[in-house]
Amino acid sequence: MSFTDEQLAQYEADGAVTIDTPFTDEELDRAEDAWDRLQASGEAAYTDPDYVDVIQHPFFEEVAKKVLRADGVHLWWGLAPHARAPSAAPYGSIRDQWAGGCHTDIQATLEDFDATPRRMRAELWFWLNDVPVNRGAMRILPGSHRPIMEYWGNVLTPEHKRMLPRVHGLRPPPVSEKAPAYPEHVPDLQDTPWIEQEPTPFVAKRGQLLILCSSALHSAWQNEDTVPRKAMGNSWIPNGVPCGMPANQREGVMDFFPQLRAKLRADRKHIVPEDFDWLFESGYEPKWPETFLEQA
Repeated sequence: MSFTDEQLAQYEADGAVTIDTPFTDEELDRAEDAWDRLQASGEAAYTDPDYVDVIQHPFFEEVAKKVLRADGVHLWWGLAPHARAPSAAPYGSIRDQWAGGCHTDIQATLEDFDATPRRMRAELWFWLNDVPVNRGAMRILPGSHRPIMEYWGNVLTPEHKRMLPRVHGLRPPPVSEKAPAYPEHVPDLQDTPWIEQEPTPFVAKRGQLLILCSSALHSAWQNEDTVPRKAMGNSWIPNGVPCGMPANQREGVMDFFPQLRAKLRADRKHIVPEDFDWLFESGYEPKWPETFLEQA
């Protein structure tokens, strides 16, 4: 496997690491051609056999097992083709883009992250073309996942901790009153506010994989190139770990997974569960008061 113990240690410390994959140029060409077809047609990803062949490659499952310290894993969300189209000038400043876009996706505690198996999502971004700095490379604030998850561990009630991990997008203040999470937010936990810190662009070469802990602060970014950034997203959870999603996302998974499972080879069907007893609804209402405490 092209995923070393040293790279795992970097993931644990920084919340993100980019690694090589075993995909050949021919396999990447097939995957990118499928990505192009799906972007043009708008069809569901499971309708393209070449794209399905990518997700059922054992490499992703093995990476997820190592990330999650688990003997068995299954898809949490999978096969999403993701584009970052070229942006129109004038381009925003680093400060403005970061302040306007930084957020977390997964709410969990440091105890969840340090557990064996991890009670956490392994999020894998597979790049189908090069991702230089100016082609919308994702910005990440390395190490931010640890103080944020430690904070949730300190303030959430035992009842709410039992409802983690969950997809629950939160951003630092200020938070718009129109945001679904308002007034929930990720509080500033360091001397320098989150939005005033400078993130790192995670560049990559075609065929590399970004392993992300999306409890870290991260942001989409403008694409100043003339071609789109092409990504395939998939995420994983250890077998037996329950997790939450807002209703619309949960319904999307419950519709998508049976159709994807039907397309997989017999020896790969285990990566998509047959039932949904692991997936519960967790919305933005009712609010958890601990998620918008005022900082002293």
